[in-house]
Amino acid sequence: MRKRKNFYFEESSLEYIEKYRSEHHLPNFTAALTEIIEDHKHRNDIPATKILIEGIAKQVADELSDTLTRIRLGANNADRNSDIIIMLLNTLIASQGFGTFFEDDTPQLVRAREKEKERIATFRQKRLDGAKAKADKEKTDNANLKSDENSMDSIVSVDEIVF
Repeated sequence: MRKRKNFYFEESSLEYIEKYRSEHHLPNFTAALTEIIEDHKHRNDIPATKILIEGIAKQVADELSDTLTRIRLGANNADRNSDIIIMLLNTLIASQGFGTFFEDDTPQLVRAREKEKERIATFRQKRLDGAKAKADKEKTDNANLKSDENSMDSIVSVDEIVF
């Protein structure tokens, strides 16, 4: 049932409704305003938010998948190596009959820790260099792609692109 009401609109709102009316070929101002309200009411009926969230989650999972796999495999490998070292030390201590333990760091332990820090630093630097090279390559590829796009005549004009 339709009821008559009087409203006061800003000039920009009136212009927007008139533009909407003409673009959608609606017969009058009331039809345009009614359609705008209906569109707004049903905007949340579409599960766009859910689709967007799922899409973002999938992209994040895809991006992190390789990294997380490497981390998981590295942690598992370190855990296995630690277990092996503990078993070997346990065997050595039991077979040699050591009765005392050193609480302070020995020169061998200090040197082993230094070597491990150097190895990690070298590995990290190689990884950073590889990531930088990959980023530089992508940047160059994108620049080449943009220059190719600028050099080609467009099939579609800017006015025909829908955002």
